[in-house]
Amino acid sequence: MSEGKSVKRIFAHAGRAGLLLMAVFLVVYLITIVAGSSDFFNESAEKNAVLYFDEDIDRATELAQHHYQNLYKITDRLEYAKSSEDVESIVASYIGSELFGDLRYYSQGKSYAANGVLVEEELSGGGQIEALAASNEAGCTGVYYDKSTQLDCIAFFVPVRGSAYVDGILSIIPARNVINVGEVINEKASVVAIIDYSGKVLSDKRAEGFETSVGNNFYDFLDVLTHGKTDANEVARLVGEREKTACTIDTMGVGYTVAISPLDAFSNNIVLISMSVSEGLIAPELTYIRHIVNLLAIAIIALIVGFVFSMLYQRKAKEAISIATLVDPLLECPNIEQFRRTAKSLMLSPKRRYSVCVFSIKNFMYLEEQLGDGSVIELLKFIAKIMDSFSTAEECYGYAGDGKFVLLVLNANSHSLKDKIKLIRTVSNRNDLLKERGIKLRYDVGVCNAFEARRRTVQELIERANVACGYAENDLKNPYTLFTEEVRKEIAHEEQIEAQMESALANREFRLFLQPKYNVHNDRIDSAEALVRWFDPRKGDYRFPGEFIPLFETNGFIVKLDHFVYIEVLEYLSNAAARGEKVVPVSVNVSRVTASQDDFLNFYIGNKKKYRIPDGFITVELTESFAMEDYDKIFNIVDMLHKNGMLCSIDDFGSGYSSFNILKQITVDELKLDSVFTKRGADVARDNKLLSTIIDLAKSMGMMVVQEGVETKEVFDKVIDMGCDVIQGYYYAKAISVEEFKIFVNSNTSIKYKSLVK
Repeated sequence: MSEGKSVKRIFAHAGRAGLLLMAVFLVVYLITIVAGSSDFFNESAEKNAVLYFDEDIDRATELAQHHYQNLYKITDRLEYAKSSEDVESIVASYIGSELFGDLRYYSQGKSYAANGVLVEEELSGGGQIEALAASNEAGCTGVYYDKSTQLDCIAFFVPVRGSAYVDGILSIIPARNVINVGEVINEKASVVAIIDYSGKVLSDKRAEGFETSVGNNFYDFLDVLTHGKTDANEVARLVGEREKTACTIDTMGVGYTVAISPLDAFSNNIVLISMSVSEGLIAPELTYIRHIVNLLAIAIIALIVGFVFSMLYQRKAKEAISIATLVDPLLECPNIEQFRRTAKSLMLSPKRRYSVCVFSIKNFMYLEEQLGDGSVIELLKFIAKIMDSFSTAEECYGYAGDGKFVLLVLNANSHSLKDKIKLIRTVSNRNDLLKERGIKLRYDVGVCNAFEARRRTVQELIERANVACGYAENDLKNPYTLFTEEVRKEIAHEEQIEAQMESALANREFRLFLQPKYNVHNDRIDSAEALVRWFDPRKGDYRFPGEFIPLFETNGFIVKLDHFVYIEVLEYLSNAAARGEKVVPVSVNVSRVTASQDDFLNFYIGNKKKYRIPDGFITVELTESFAMEDYDKIFNIVDMLHKNGMLCSIDDFGSGYSSFNILKQITVDELKLDSVFTKRGADVARDNKLLSTIIDLAKSMGMMVVQEGVETKEVFDKVIDMGCDVIQGYYYAKAISVEEFKIFVNSNTSIKYKSLVK
């Protein structure tokens, strides 16, 4: 019995000791909570204020993005402008629009008002406008005081890509029209203001019942609100750090939490600042503290219950919001977020071979302009129904915006994928609206095989399919472009070149080279062809023309490059003649894109006259492919060039588009034979007969015949025997710099003394 009592006594003492320890713990915990409640109160309020503030920032950002979208609609139209007059007409059509304010456009580094008047001097903006336009990147200035309107303004700039007539469009808008703080105030805030870093108030909004006026300077407002008890310099210091943050101030009994964040969408020069009653931000935390002081145990239980309820409520609320945001409101079909979720679920099965396909409607912006918003939406709904009907229970689709649909397709084999894509293309064009307007709907289609990209997220697969879509060169045999590592590297390389091309032109990284041409009959230099080389200081070497010329012909930059080379040639000839140096005629290449410009003849003929180049010293080389496009147009071009003392040549004859109709329809001075004629074919005798026939025919029609790509003595002897007039190639001379060319011209240029050939 005594042992049993001892055991009970031990348990009793242990129980009392446990209760005592629990009591001590609760007392210490209570003291800690009370002592730390002030800091906890402030920290919680500041944290919550920043969280609530994220929604305000998003709303403010949407306002800036909306204005960019409006400007991009103008740039989309400007890309199709065919002359400077078209540019002026398009921009002038927006005069008076409240969406854009004061519009300007930039061309050749000059600024023009919307009515086409040259802006000689920028009177406002403190240099911000010039710097923004010179960057050639989409962006906006900070807020500045505009002298003409006597208002605080913001200037937005968007570049125009691929146009020879306009570089960018700029819109100057009063800040109050762009940043409407009334649209960004949330239910927690007592005051919301947009200020610059000096504290100047650009816009503000007060909640009902808040009587103190914000005024013109936010820091002065804080001094008035706190009766000088709060140092406004601390708030100014936090604003100057340009980071999202918050702090607490005391206004004679009422605590406020000030949340601060720069607005990235406005070039990080504007700050959105929110002031809220701290107690209103942390009502759950404050209830928690008070209940602990009164009854710690009940408070803990209430907190747990409240926390669980809050979690369940938030989860349900998030689910409800999520469901509402998974459907495109205009098309009433799954949007990109629903596609991500459904695709992720479907792709959990490892036995299924899936591919992600991006269908992007070609020239969607132009289609919107032609059909109008209402008709475009109906067309997109029609396409969405097609996507839905072609998606099985194990597949899904979604609309990603801007004319793009994304599909998750079961890819049993390449034929099944091709068949589905071709079928979607075909059925899409059965729309009645398209038939009425005579419009052919075309897609760029990019594909990324999920089964070949293991452990990639759905978003990563979409991005890769998008990359392939942007690189699409579809045809009937291959109706889509598959993402590969080579495609990614090629696109990255092209993007790098495009990012550098404007600065390379401005920094004169493009260099003029001249390749001598040998006159067979006179045994000396006949003339030269102007070529361009790009010395890239980042590489410390020259880029191959094949790297950038095809890309420039695609993105339109070739027009600027052709113009640059032409002016370089004219300056060389003009300066050399003025110094009494020996010169020979020079031929310049003109791409199909350049020759198609409305101002082509004015530019080339006008500058020849400006530099006073004698007749017969400039030959314009037009490509064979361009000559075949429109005989009437090329005939008129050649006729005008001849009338103004310029010679004409058909370049790369025989490169794949040869047609004797060119010789029949167009009177040119020179026929340049592609190097394909110098390469050995299956039947040498047949090759020689063809080359000899073309040379005889061209000469009988009064044309000078030039053979390109002559690199060996064997080829040299052969083309001479066949009657070729001029040869060009490494056997005689390579392309050399202007300084080397001057030495070459003044040396013995006989074929027997090829001193510069290595």
